Amino acid sequence: MPYRDLRDFIAALERNNELRTVEGADWNLEIGTIDELNYEKLGPALLFDRIKDYPEGYRVLTNAMDPIRRALLAIDFPMDLDVNTAVQRFDEKVYSSYKPEPPVDVGTGPVLENTLRGDAIDLWKFPTPRWHEGDGGRYLGTGCMVIMRDPDTGVVSFGCYRVMVSDKNTACLYISPSHKGAIIEKKYWERGQSCPVAVSMGQDPALFLGAAYYFGENRGVNKYELVGHVRGAPVEILYEEMTGLPIPAAAEIVIAGEVLPPDVESRQEGPFGEWTGYFTLGSRPEPVIRVKALYHRNDPIILGMPPKRYRRNSLNFGLPTKAKNVKDDLRRTGIEDILDVWHLAIPGFTVIQIRQRYPGHAMKAALAASGDYMGRFVVVVDEDINPRDPEDVLWAIGTRCDPETTLTVLKGCTSSALDPRIAPDRKERRDYTSSRAIILACKPYEWIKEFPKTNVASPELRKRVREKWAALFSRP
Repeated sequence: MPYRDLRDFIAALERNNELRTVEGADWNLEIGTIDELNYEKLGPALLFDRIKDYPEGYRVLTNAMDPIRRALLAIDFPMDLDVNTAVQRFDEKVYSSYKPEPPVDVGTGPVLENTLRGDAIDLWKFPTPRWHEGDGGRYLGTGCMVIMRDPDTGVVSFGCYRVMVSDKNTACLYISPSHKGAIIEKKYWERGQSCPVAVSMGQDPALFLGAAYYFGENRGVNKYELVGHVRGAPVEILYEEMTGLPIPAAAEIVIAGEVLPPDVESRQEGPFGEWTGYFTLGSRPEPVIRVKALYHRNDPIILGMPPKRYRRNSLNFGLPTKAKNVKDDLRRTGIEDILDVWHLAIPGFTVIQIRQRYPGHAMKAALAASGDYMGRFVVVVDEDINPRDPEDVLWAIGTRCDPETTLTVLKGCTSSALDPRIAPDRKERRDYTSSRAIILACKPYEWIKEFPKTNVASPELRKRVREKWAALFSRP
């Protein structure tokens, strides 16, 4: 059975000895620092309770979907799968067998246990952490889903964007300009209207993963239907009264209101330690959510997914699924024989494995991938190079790349305000563009058959020897 809510998932973590309760931590930096240290040592999920200045039962859950074993648990997969098998199973589940599963309107739910409006609204009632030392505020929305409706199409969309508490009934909302939520906001503002919005701060992990684009960013499908497919059961929703937006019926905390046009009201937002591992924006005016309704369960739980510096052995959500989005984009362009796509670093380093079929094939694939969000380097390798092995990729660059002829720099590519390499004066002008480097670490197609052969045993021979000497190669 799929998880009905975040509490079902917490119970599963506990059953699998993947959860530890921490009592008495301070919301001001202590929770964030404990979470960071725990993440680096691949520790358990942490459920913070009895947080300083707050009553027992007002909790924060962190590190819930790292490393891979908990990521697999979040999507109801066997926890002992190796990463390659897990990615294959994930791709098959999310992409190959997709069948929309519409949400079900249940009319009511646990999220309505506490309903607050007007002067009763108080965002400070929750133990919202100040996650990083350089943060300019307390961020209630990190593991959240921000729900909006496109005014042109009526289609409901949700994404994971950062939400900072400004005062008791106002929150700053930052969305990168190229993201769907920012486009929807702008459509309302161009009509002279505020943008209706609802934000859930704790929900079934599949809903967070859907909001955070782990199920595919540009698939053109209804998000609730997609999450229902992944869960294997429809998402239970109810329609929030103030905005008419569908919200998860079993969410922990939901705020609902409107995002005012920035020329009507903005507040200082940030700085914030972002997923790139840097403080990139500083403090600047950003749009605000005027909160008109606040809903929460008894003993509410904030899902905390604060950004941390990327580490290969402990991803934010332990499956590197973003590469699948790039792979799908490449295939949609009709590019042949894309064998694998992998991110050796996030952001900035994408490796594409191809089987070369014609002159220019490698460059065609690289150009198609060069628009990847926050990309910096695109490396194309042959089918005998493992794109998931940094040593293999570096060896290919060192032996198959001729810097004079197989390095290409593209200028004026779309980037983000979160890009730490964009100069401050350009950010002030909102010039969020950057360059991309394409590295063709392939055998030259024109003389590929004459390229020196490697001294590595064939896959067939390796398999035969490994099977014959299984006891020698088995782990102790």
